[in-house]
Amino acid sequence: MSLVQIRYFLEVAHSGSIREASERLNVAASALSRQIQNIEQELGVQLFERKARGMLLTPAGEIYARYARGMSFETERVRSEIDELRGLKRGLVKIHSVEGAIADVMTESIARFRRTHPGVRFRLTASGTDDVIMAVREGVADIGVSFNAQPDPAVHFVRRIKDPVVAIVQAGHELAARQEISFLALVRHPVAIPETGFGIRRLLDDACRHLGVSLAPALETNSIEALRGFARSGAGIAILPPTSCRHEIKAGSVKPIRFVDAPLQSATMDLSVLAGRSLPTATSAFISVLENCLVTTN
Repeated sequence: MSLVQIRYFLEVAHSGSIREASERLNVAASALSRQIQNIEQELGVQLFERKARGMLLTPAGEIYARYARGMSFETERVRSEIDELRGLKRGLVKIHSVEGAIADVMTESIARFRRTHPGVRFRLTASGTDDVIMAVREGVADIGVSFNAQPDPAVHFVRRIKDPVVAIVQAGHELAARQEISFLALVRHPVAIPETGFGIRRLLDDACRHLGVSLAPALETNSIEALRGFARSGAGIAILPPTSCRHEIKAGSVKPIRFVDAPLQSATMDLSVLAGRSLPTATSAFISVLENCLVTTN
């Protein structure tokens, strides 16, 4: 199979749609479909189930997808080694990160890295924790930065840095003078939390079950910025790791309040890669910069 065919196959497998894959690759849908058919004919098996709502991998397709990802990774590694001979002048680092780490940690790390390696490019996607881990597992992301991620045998955690959630309130809020608070006392106030699929939300749901508390949020959202804005406006309390509100805390517009409850003190910011993968040189070099930035931030 040619590298072009492998690239086309992986894009269709990821998007689940010939139309969407053709748009992302800027290749005619008919040409893309023909290449998929050519692979199937050469292998003598059907790789996709064609359904009205898209393309689903067959069991044979799942096997071929593992091979194709391996080939893609190996190609990236070889190109990376060649680039290293040129002084790390090129490369593409694909990152999926929770939104809370992007505004400060991620952009700062990328800026610092590009000062010495201006030829290396980055593709950065904001996702919830579950989607970050999925992107790493499927090879869509070289690096994942998630919050309180669940263990996954296909994912290797390079570093898990303690980053407990706190209650974020406006500087003039009635609770702003407090240094710590219990979760039970907190839920008597309007609260903003992330939607399902975020590591913060999983932590809160587990805490509710452990503490026997019911939480009816005033705001449930997939936007970390909306949570920060909810707290800044004085509308109520946002539950976030301090990493997500560094600028606001430093400026004094909001105040973090520690939780006394043990279940809310064990959260981590997680840096992950695909287990067993030989990383391209640019990716490995950037991980060192990102890891240092995460550690110093927390």
